[in-house]
Amino acid sequence: MINLEQLPKLKIEQQKEAEISQEYVRIAEQALRGYLALKPEEKTLIIKDNKTNKETAAILEKAIDSIGSKRGEIFLSKKITRKDIQQLLKQYETIISAAGESHDADAEIYDDIKETGNRLLALFDLDKEAFRPDGPIAENTDELTERLNKMEMLLKEAVGFKITSGYGTNLDVPLRAFGERRWVKETGVIDKPGEWGNLPVGEIYTTPDEFKVNGVLVLPVLESTIKQHQGVDEFIRLTVNDGLIIAIDGGKSADILRKRLTKASKEDMKENKDPWRPYRIAEIAFGANSKARSTVSDPSQPYNYPGVSIVEAEKRFGTMHIAFGDAKHGEEGTEGFFGASSHYDFVIPRNGLTVEMFIREHDYKNKNNGKKIINDGGINYF
Repeated sequence: MINLEQLPKLKIEQQKEAEISQEYVRIAEQALRGYLALKPEEKTLIIKDNKTNKETAAILEKAIDSIGSKRGEIFLSKKITRKDIQQLLKQYETIISAAGESHDADAEIYDDIKETGNRLLALFDLDKEAFRPDGPIAENTDELTERLNKMEMLLKEAVGFKITSGYGTNLDVPLRAFGERRWVKETGVIDKPGEWGNLPVGEIYTTPDEFKVNGVLVLPVLESTIKQHQGVDEFIRLTVNDGLIIAIDGGKSADILRKRLTKASKEDMKENKDPWRPYRIAEIAFGANSKARSTVSDPSQPYNYPGVSIVEAEKRFGTMHIAFGDAKHGEEGTEGFFGASSHYDFVIPRNGLTVEMFIREHDYKNKNNGKKIINDGGINYF
C-alpha cells in the first residue's frame, strides 16, 4: 500500500476554510448524497491541480465533512504518476476530480475505477455559482427526468438533423441506422462501482454518423478548458467534411484551438493512433437543465466577457453542443468507433439556433418535412 506521506504535495489535512455560503454547501451536500450516493462511512479522495476552482473545492470539502465522510486530496504534478493514482484508488470508495486540465497521471482513471470499483464525480472547472439555490445543481430531479424522457421519445425517431445559427453554422448531421446506436440520458446518479459522471446533470447525447457529418460550425465561444474567458476575438469557423475538421479559420482564438488539436494529434500519434482522431466528430447532444446558465455568465455582456464552465453551459435547456475527439463515452450502445486523447465540447447558444429533425431518410436527404425542435432559439420539443 502506498505511503501517503511519500507522495509530493499530497494533503490530507483540511485547508483553511474559505468564506462560502452555507446555502451553497447545503446544495452541494444534497448533490453528493443524491448523485454520488456518498455515505458517512465512505472515504473520498479529491483530485486537484493548479487550475482547480478553489471556491468550488472548498464548498465540496465542507459538504463532505457535513456528511461525515473522511477525505483526502492529491495535487497533480509532473511527479505524480498513474501508478500513484491507482494505488490511492484502492484506499477510497468515492473520487471527486476537481482538476481543471488533463494530466498523464489520471488520464486513464475512467478505466481504472472499473477495476477498483470507485465511484467518480468529475467537476472540471465548475465555478461556485453552480451551487446557488436557484442554480443547475438544485434542478428538480423529477422534472429533469420527465423532460429527458420526453426528449428521448422524440429524438430516438431521428435519422438526421439540419443545424443552423445566426452566427453562420450550417451543418448536416446524419445518425447511423436505427438500432446501431442509442441516445443516453444523463440524469446523474452514480451509485454503482466503476461508474462516473459529472455535475451539473441534464443532457441527452449520442454519437452521430462520424463519417457523414458535413458543413460549417461557427463558434462564438470556446470550451472553458481551452480558454478561461471563452469569448473569441473573431468567430471561429470550423469546416467539417465527412466528419472531420478540415479547416479552422478565425483570429487568435482560432490559433489557440488549432494548437490544442495539433497537440492532441501528436499525443495520439505517440500511441500509434490515427492522428486525425481529435478532429473527428464524436458527439451530438442537447441540454435539458432549465437552471443552467448560458455560455456567458452575464447575458448583458458581450461574448468576450468571462464565461461559464462548459460542464454547466452544455446542460442548458434549449442549447445543443457538438464534440470532437474521443467518442468512447463509457455507455454501451452510444459509443463511436474511435477513442482519442482529447474531447472538446462546443456549445451552440440558443441565440438564433435552429435544429430541424427528420425521421425519414428520403426527407433528410431532400430536407423536406422536418420538425424544428429548436426554432430561432425557441424550444419546440414538446
